[in-house]
Amino acid sequence: MTAAATAVAACTQPPAASGAQNASVVFRNGRIYTVSPAQPWAQAVAVTGNTISYVGDEAGAMALAGAETRVVDLKGDLLLPGFVEGHIHPFLGAFLTSGVDLQVPTGADALAAIAAYAKEHPEGPIRGFGWRVDMFGPDGPTSDELDRVLPDRPGFFFAIDGHSMWANSKALEMAGVNRDTPDPIPGFSYYVRDDHGDPTGYVLEVNAVLSLVNAIEPISAQSMQTLLQSWLPKASAAGITTVFDAGVPPIGDDQGALIGLYADLERRGALPFRVCASYSVKSPPFDDAVAKLVDIRRRVATDLVNVGVVKIVGDGTQGGYTAWLIEPYADKPDSVGGSPFTDEQWHQLIRDVDAAGFDVHVHACGERTARTALDSFEAAIAANPSRDRRHTIAHLVYVEDPDSARFGKLGAIGQFSANWMSADPDTLQNMAARYGAPRKDLMYRPQDILRSGGRISLGTDWPAAGYFSTYKPLESIQIGVTRQLVGEPDAPVLAPAEQRLSITDAVYANTMGAAYQLHMDAKVGSVEVGKRADLIVLDTNIFEVDPHDIHRATVTMTMMNGEVRHQI
Repeated sequence: MTAAATAVAACTQPPAASGAQNASVVFRNGRIYTVSPAQPWAQAVAVTGNTISYVGDEAGAMALAGAETRVVDLKGDLLLPGFVEGHIHPFLGAFLTSGVDLQVPTGADALAAIAAYAKEHPEGPIRGFGWRVDMFGPDGPTSDELDRVLPDRPGFFFAIDGHSMWANSKALEMAGVNRDTPDPIPGFSYYVRDDHGDPTGYVLEVNAVLSLVNAIEPISAQSMQTLLQSWLPKASAAGITTVFDAGVPPIGDDQGALIGLYADLERRGALPFRVCASYSVKSPPFDDAVAKLVDIRRRVATDLVNVGVVKIVGDGTQGGYTAWLIEPYADKPDSVGGSPFTDEQWHQLIRDVDAAGFDVHVHACGERTARTALDSFEAAIAANPSRDRRHTIAHLVYVEDPDSARFGKLGAIGQFSANWMSADPDTLQNMAARYGAPRKDLMYRPQDILRSGGRISLGTDWPAAGYFSTYKPLESIQIGVTRQLVGEPDAPVLAPAEQRLSITDAVYANTMGAAYQLHMDAKVGSVEVGKRADLIVLDTNIFEVDPHDIHRATVTMTMMNGEVRHQI
């Protein structure tokens, strides 16, 4: 198989034939939204083995039922294809959210939560997740504050954006971080310092963050697998049947070590979703990126787990002034942020990956990053042979108007975390301060990409967020439809309001849109004959209720590959 052909099959394999005459399961008496334009609605579905064998009226489905067929009376409930998460971090989410929950209103509340947790857990390092920049201001938190409640033990706490950390003096000491310690990527991934050059305890971006984690509480495959397994039932309860793992922490320098754990779970029958995983490039050098991807792909290739994408961490986040902008930050006019790559490195990396037949998935919070990625896509398309490319740019907090229209032209996919699209305090305060008018009123514009003829996909990016961290697609879909915080029907609507998604567009983006991104659209993402039986049942028809109540719908059953993985 050629490299290009390998890439097209990166995260998919042909669906199995239906096989047996009688269906294994028949779903009847329901409202079935197929996500297929050819037949949007149906009454019944038959599943034979792991494959959908019939979609249509009830009589046709029941004609396939035999003595051993399980017949599920939906009693009018809604059946959908399983959710495909186009960008999520299962391992990182399980790890980061396993300590102190710092999704609290103020910095004082965060410190109180840390103190209480330390009292309940009197030994070992303390870690946590969820503090926000608005708790401390643009200069970030300091170790002095932490030292008052955690003086004798190392403590390190991840921000809700997943790109920065708050560490106490003991943690800095254990990691050997002092005024003489060089920054991993100066100006991009670094230790914030005071006027004397001493680190303040605020640590920015992945390379610097991992330097502390690995010194204090090294990530091990065993501990990460244990944490992941505790989350898997929650994923099934949320209706997730496929994920794009947008990057795992390495064990040593091996990103494949954790990805391989998915295959271990599959062999034990314990993996409840399909996985398309990625090889992450965070900084130069990257000459071996394709070889590393191919190596991990060779080691980890199963029915449910594949590795077929190079993830490029193209910049940071606006909260830490590390997102790469075109015009300077409104509240820091001497800075446009940055990227770990030069323009030429961008072009070289994407050209080489594209030439090898693989797709790239670019982390781009800043508009300069999005533009540079699009420029690099365009150059790669011109330089390399034609093929079925599905290059993707994720996050897209703000995109300049000329660039939104380029997605359709280049066949690029706009990957959004719809749960970021609310007029929450972080967006209205921090993001508005970073961008200023008019940019602050032009964020998160999926409709512009759709109008260009481009495609979008949804994925929560769990655990990362600006204000509201969630792994539940229904919550993300609701925010994408309302552009308001969940649970607050009267909350402000994020401008521009006309960028709200319809419910059908949001569901499509979280099913077929994400499946297309992963080259899995022939296999999953819709309820069609010949596709794998990845199906979910909701107790509420989300197309008919008030959009503010979408998140209240309960997933009562999740089937993946013809097996029921969740049921209440």
